[in-house]
Amino acid sequence: MNFFKRIINNITTNYRSILLAFFIAIFAWFFVSIQIFPTIEESIKGIDIETQATEYMLQNNLQIVSYDEKTADIRIEGKRYDISGLSADSFFAELDLSSVKSAGTFNVPVKITCQSGTDYTLLSTEPRSVSIEIDEIVTREYPVTGTAPSISLPEGYYVDEITTSPATISITGSASVMDKIDRIEARSVYAGAISESHDTQSELFIYGTNGARIVNDDLILSTENVSVYIPVYKQKELPLTFTLTNVPNYFNVDSLKYEIQPSTITVAAPDDSIDYLSVLDIGTIDISDIKLNQTVTIPITLPEGYKNLSGNNNARVVWDISDYGKLDFVIDNINVINVPDNYNISLITKELVISVMGPSEILGTLSASDFFVSVNLLGVTLRDGTQDVSANIQFKGANSKCWVSGSYKATIYAEPKITEEG
Repeated sequence: MNFFKRIINNITTNYRSILLAFFIAIFAWFFVSIQIFPTIEESIKGIDIETQATEYMLQNNLQIVSYDEKTADIRIEGKRYDISGLSADSFFAELDLSSVKSAGTFNVPVKITCQSGTDYTLLSTEPRSVSIEIDEIVTREYPVTGTAPSISLPEGYYVDEITTSPATISITGSASVMDKIDRIEARSVYAGAISESHDTQSELFIYGTNGARIVNDDLILSTENVSVYIPVYKQKELPLTFTLTNVPNYFNVDSLKYEIQPSTITVAAPDDSIDYLSVLDIGTIDISDIKLNQTVTIPITLPEGYKNLSGNNNARVVWDISDYGKLDFVIDNINVINVPDNYNISLITKELVISVMGPSEILGTLSASDFFVSVNLLGVTLRDGTQDVSANIQFKGANSKCWVSGSYKATIYAEPKITEEG
């Protein structure tokens, strides 16, 4: 108790000296702090600027293409003991992309963060903002063109359109790069002579609208395994012919002269079957359809898989009948043959006017008696009443150079016979 009393008495007696000492101590501490731990400024250079796409950019397929500044310099202020040991590695610089909502070029601010949590004041940042290019990531589908530049063909062979599998591929990449793509080429790796069809491997080449090849490692292809099919055909020049139909037995076919235009076409086949063709029959012509001063057009059709290399879709048959004529004859001798037993048949048509074509000098010697007209009911479905039935017209004699032009019908009346029941 006496000890504490003495302390209290001393404080009471010497309080002025104690207060003075207290204020002197505070002043000394303040002076020492200013001298030993002053507030200073520091310049820190070469802080790497980092970028990271925002969630919005990721959801909308926006990507960073480039930005024009890669490092930032800062000036900071702080206590010497706080900031004197800081370096570029102590800070993190990043671009603020919160305003980026579409593709384009933007000026975005640079954000500086101290990674150590040191207390400091940021006085300046250089650059304060950075120009950044943003592009959209898109996926587009492109047709693939197959080529085989290193093959050679023997004479008499033909390469048809080269195809690829798959026929299209998808490419994912920057829209600005994709806009420059013009075509995709699958180039066959096969080289040398080839005389039959081949399915080959290929190398893919991407070409721009300027014709230059595009090489970009950021482009993602749906596949790089594209096969190239090289279809090889045998080709041959074949003369054209046709078949004359409904030729009467009496007619001398060799007497009818004509010219086919074109007379030949070049045909390609996917196999050796063409080796066994010497002519190409393009169709039929009914002899009764032949007219004076008139050509006949026949479409040229080929078997499946064959190719018409000449490009002629039709052939024209030009008749060499300049000295031919046409003459009409009235025939009143019409015969009905093969009448069924259960019908009574009467002929309503009493005469037919028929047109006959042939050499003019022969036509002048003919008369109505040189023709035989018959109505053949064999196989005809008869009904009660009148109906038209085809009439068959023949020349009397053989080896004639004339023929009947057109088709004719005769009208008959059919009546079922009444049978008596026993």
